[in-house]
Amino acid sequence: MLTEVYLTGATGRLGGAVLERTRAMPLVRKPSGLKDEIVTDFSAVQLKRIFRNAACVIHVAGSVDTLDERNLQEANVELTRRIVEAVPRGCRIVFSSSVSVYGKNPAEIPANEDTQANPDSAYARSKYDAEKIVASHQNHVILRIGTLYGPQFEDYYRVLAMMSAGRMRIIGQGLNRIPFVHVIDAADAVAASIKRGRGTYVIAGDPLTQREIYALAAKELGVPAPDRTIPRFVALFLASASEFAYRLGGKKPPFTCEHISVLAYDRAFDCSRARKELGFSPRRLEEGIKAMAADYKARRTSQ
Repeated sequence: MLTEVYLTGATGRLGGAVLERTRAMPLVRKPSGLKDEIVTDFSAVQLKRIFRNAACVIHVAGSVDTLDERNLQEANVELTRRIVEAVPRGCRIVFSSSVSVYGKNPAEIPANEDTQANPDSAYARSKYDAEKIVASHQNHVILRIGTLYGPQFEDYYRVLAMMSAGRMRIIGQGLNRIPFVHVIDAADAVAASIKRGRGTYVIAGDPLTQREIYALAAKELGVPAPDRTIPRFVALFLASASEFAYRLGGKKPPFTCEHISVLAYDRAFDCSRARKELGFSPRRLEEGIKAMAADYKARRTSQ
């Protein structure tokens, strides 16, 4: 009888939020102190043994290191393949994918589940390849999640620090929309998918423009909003040069081409299917951005 729910990626930022909302047993590579955790090397043999009574496997683990294509292939594609091949036929798989599969310039805006995918980066291709593997299993839910944010995502604090110092530039004209979604709202959608839904869903909040997001954060920080601009192609060139230097043995760049793409391209999504079938209800981005800025400000004051 299939009775258990398992979770990969529980030590990550999204996985940790999912774990708080489910009774899933986390799979980890080394002991981490999580309740009911199962230590595994994620080999095909071990996964087959672990999943023998799995009613649902929530697969959140993966790599977002866009500077390491080999790791993207192993962590996002091959691991997914081993999991799908290891689960029982009746088991449900809930997989966290990414809106990056639509590419930097989606075929339509707002894009939805029926919009043609156009993965145009190594990361996007790895997630789309993993999607196809998951879709080969009859009982599955694929969540194409927007750009995650929340207090766990301290990468954004670099942007807030630059804003505080008056060094942040608007990339392009700043009128592009950014499809952020709070990590808690995404985790709620993952948890709902254990028993609800079938197929593919887009999970993203109602977007704001780059300028609107900076203005909200700047107001919370008590600093002027950025007004100087840098052409998108220049920002991408500088990021690309930093990535090249890193591959030659230099310092890991604070902003990659993927970071620039998230901030600089216009993307918006229709999540009506997820709202209807999964009960997805994202918080207003205005509230989330203000909370992030307030958290950054509090941390800076306490240091």
